[in-house]
Amino acid sequence: MICNFFGSMLYFRIMNRGKPQKYLSLSEEILALARELSLREGDALPSERCLSERFGCNHLTVRKALRVLAERNRIHRVPSRGSYFGPAPAPLRSSNRIGFIFPDDEIFYYRIFASVERVIASRGMHPVVHLTGGSEMRELELLDYFDCSGTLALIAVPNRLCADRYRKLNIPTLFFDTRLPDLDIPQVVTDDSAGAFAATEQLILRGHIRIAHIGNEYDFTGEQRLNGFLDALRKHGLRPDRSLIRMRYPSREWGYHAARELFALPRPPTAIFCSNDTIASGVVNFCADKSLRIPADLSVVGFGNTQTAEYLNLSSVSQNTDRITGAICSNLELLLKGGRVPPLTVIPTSCISRASVADCAKPSRGRGRT
Repeated sequence: MICNFFGSMLYFRIMNRGKPQKYLSLSEEILALARELSLREGDALPSERCLSERFGCNHLTVRKALRVLAERNRIHRVPSRGSYFGPAPAPLRSSNRIGFIFPDDEIFYYRIFASVERVIASRGMHPVVHLTGGSEMRELELLDYFDCSGTLALIAVPNRLCADRYRKLNIPTLFFDTRLPDLDIPQVVTDDSAGAFAATEQLILRGHIRIAHIGNEYDFTGEQRLNGFLDALRKHGLRPDRSLIRMRYPSREWGYHAARELFALPRPPTAIFCSNDTIASGVVNFCADKSLRIPADLSVVGFGNTQTAEYLNLSSVSQNTDRITGAICSNLELLLKGGRVPPLTVIPTSCISRASVADCAKPSRGRGRT
């Protein structure tokens, strides 16, 4: 159940879409330009930048106009190359290409990809990897590309804003790490809520009461880890403190910035549970800059048990990547053979204890307890 703590903590993307006729009329102007340039099917259209300058509008309006034309099959788009006049070439299903879509270059995704790639390569299949940078538009373009380029199957960490496009895909698709519960697409996920609960409870049992959480507010995974954190506090009779929760990006920079905000409070936390190891590394960097000792002054726990956690000697939640890889590969094989694939595979987590957690010290000046 999605947490309603302190009101909605979901991320709502708000775009200034302007007048609806602007990009619609622009799409017709682009077609007129194609005729003026005597473009034939397969010829490249001018770049988005050139179109923006020619028609005096911003690049978002141009992208929306091009998407309208792509949906009407008047043009087709190739990621990282551009837009081309005419419909996309007929797909060639014999390509043996397996598409991968990741939101970023998080080390956890690389570890999963590296393991899956070894398996699919041994079976004569070839990976095609793209990163979206969290961009909804970028992901939609990639889905269009994979859907018409002869891709044999797609493995994705999906953006919920692209759910409708995933629903219309004509290629076998698997999700992992992030759930879209309303879609009839097989999904492999870790038990994020249980992992966060166990990590937080570990801190509580070590005597910590003022426990902060730094997480990612933009996806289902971040929500589940926040829910587990809050459930652990409630189980032990601790009232969640809004000032100790920082939700935004899954990045090292955000971890550093959020830690700085937390330690500007009159009563800073004695422990921080981070929703991934990358965020935790930002917290560690902040502590080093401010001469805060881990774990004497602050206990820190991450999530993912990546090489970052191993290098920093950081307690973390293991997502059991070997089991995730095994589930992805077995589900992919079933999918390609037309077999019955489990709709949801949940991989259990486990806590890995290292040197970043200690018993809570007695409260010192400026560090009170509830």
